Amino acid sequence: MKPVNLNAIATETRNPATAELDRLSPRQIARKINAEDFNAARAVKIANKEIAAVMVLAARAYAAGKKIIFTGAGTSGRLGILEAVECVPTFGTKPSQIIGLIAGGKKAVFRSQEGAEDDDKQGAREMARAAKKDDLVVGLTASGRTPYVMGALRQARKTGARTALISCNPRADTADAEVHVCLPTGPEALCGSTRMKAGTATKMALNAITTGAMVLCGKTYGNLMIDVQPTNKKLVARAVRLICTVAQTDEKTALKLLAASGKNVKTAVVMHRKKVSKAGAQKLLKQKDGFLTGVIDE
Repeated sequence: MKPVNLNAIATETRNPATAELDRLSPRQIARKINAEDFNAARAVKIANKEIAAVMVLAARAYAAGKKIIFTGAGTSGRLGILEAVECVPTFGTKPSQIIGLIAGGKKAVFRSQEGAEDDDKQGAREMARAAKKDDLVVGLTASGRTPYVMGALRQARKTGARTALISCNPRADTADAEVHVCLPTGPEALCGSTRMKAGTATKMALNAITTGAMVLCGKTYGNLMIDVQPTNKKLVARAVRLICTVAQTDEKTALKLLAASGKNVKTAVVMHRKKVSKAGAQKLLKQKDGFLTGVIDE
């Protein structure tokens, strides 16, 4: 196996600002790490144009019934899985439409699987099973060179899927990525520990991409989480509060509407605002491609 040139990877270089980390007090360590964390947000700001481009690709894929697939190794893979999982309760997406793949499989979510990230063929095999034409595949790798991710992106392109890469390396391998979201976070506070700034910036970029894509697909009303899935007490309370706010009604009525709508906040709001049945509300929403604004604000 060809050795990796760590000098070519920005996140692997030594950070002079934290060179004496082991000589600092706990308060000083906290300050140093926090000072470096600010660079994560700056890196995301630099990549806003590319983030928006991936956001549009994700919205198009989702609206067309295609899949959005995040793939990565280690921290990056776990972040992709987290993003996919959280879209279900937040936006009411199908678990099968936004998914995360990690080198080493499910075991790697909880414990590092040695060598899994170096297997580009496994990345390709898993993507051959997961991706189809016009799906969106987003590779996640701080170094921009992880073989598992590169193999997955290469296979995705062959399949006819759209592709994007999120990395923290301006010299990343972008041969199979249509869009490269480069987050130049630079050296970590702890040399090479990309679970830190690189992971934070990657999470921020993913937050923007999925949230923005869902906004573009009509899954919010203003900045309200209107497609929330009320699957526990907290989310039921949130759904009731949303109905109260948007339908301009009281809590008792909101609870009845939530039940009558099949626990669908948008349907409940339209039922109340337009004085229609559940079926009538669903029809109105379908006519506006699910955009609540188009139904109640005309």
